[in-house]
Amino acid sequence: MGLNIAVLFTTLFMVLIMEMGDKTQLLVMAMASRYKPQHVFIGISLASILLNMLAVILGTYIGGIQVIQDCVRIGASILFIFFGLLSLKEEETDGEKGHSLSEGVILTIALAFFLAEFGDKTQLSTFSFAALYPESPLSVFIGSTLGLIVADCLGLIAGTLVIKWIPKKTIAFASAVLFIFFGLVNGWITLREHFLLDIKISAVITGITALISLLLFTLIIHFQNSHRR
Repeated sequence: MGLNIAVLFTTLFMVLIMEMGDKTQLLVMAMASRYKPQHVFIGISLASILLNMLAVILGTYIGGIQVIQDCVRIGASILFIFFGLLSLKEEETDGEKGHSLSEGVILTIALAFFLAEFGDKTQLSTFSFAALYPESPLSVFIGSTLGLIVADCLGLIAGTLVIKWIPKKTIAFASAVLFIFFGLVNGWITLREHFLLDIKISAVITGITALISLLLFTLIIHFQNSHRR
């Protein structure tokens, strides 16, 4: 149960590499352009600790969670679409934001990150390392958590820098399109490959979801334009 430095750094390096360019990095970039960096950091750190704790426990002692993963993938798809629509909502001014909202923001970020990362390749790699090194679960946990946080902190830094050069409205619109797209694609893949639904049924469900998203997308834009007038 002691620390194995070789296992720790191997896990850290592999998780860091696998997380680079992943959708959760894009999620962090978008959240960094909307929320305070410290809130985003706390949220992704909490989610990373919980994610890797689950992966290590399951990899070491249980061995598989496929059914749970499939259900969470559907939840993550819905959350991506919701987060995309939420990106269009105009922020309140700093004077309207109270300290009491901080906890809610952190929990929202943690939940979004948790669902997006649950069952993803980086968590599965942690699961695999835990199964490969059952004698060093603590080393796998620390290495994978540090690797995930470091990779997503790069996304946090990038998002913080982007907001200085690109208008918030442009970032909000791009984030909305990106997350809705990810949500639809992730939902399609999950329905087809994990729930084994017929391609026509999957297409209908995805199409209906896309139409509803487009309708909500249009209504939000229309409401904001009307509100400005």
